[in-house]
Amino acid sequence: MSDPGRLGEARELAYDHAYARRHALGRILRPRAATIQDNTLGQAYRATNFLGLGAVAARRWAAIGSRAMPKCLDALEADDAERIGLLDEAGTYFRGLAAAGFKRFAVKPLVSLGFRLALRDVKAQARAQGFEPEELEDELRVFQRAFEARIIYRS
Repeated sequence: MSDPGRLGEARELAYDHAYARRHALGRILRPRAATIQDNTLGQAYRATNFLGLGAVAARRWAAIGSRAMPKCLDALEADDAERIGLLDEAGTYFRGLAAAGFKRFAVKPLVSLGFRLALRDVKAQARAQGFEPEELEDELRVFQRAFEARIIYRS
């Protein structure tokens, strides 16, 4: 029979490690978030031209993304329960993209590009944060799946 005390201890250690990984991601990505977003803007211009929305819509993408970014970064660092609430709050900004004419099929590649750019920075900085690149990559991908599920694919 397993020792309940050890199970609780194991859960706490797992939580502490997840907490540490999530905060390492935050330390890496918070100072780079604006640059990552700026690098997706060129693709946003292409997408808005394709959709016939023009430069005004691309500027809306930038403005909405800038307003949502602090909540998204908070969600990145949060525990699972808090993350859901924070992503739901960030989702209100992204619904503004739909109101501006952005279709889901156009938003998904832009979000994926942002995550690819973030992952590049995460891998480059992981060891400086005391983690193997794969550990932080896995944690970022978990967040990406939660982000997409709560924001992109949720109706």
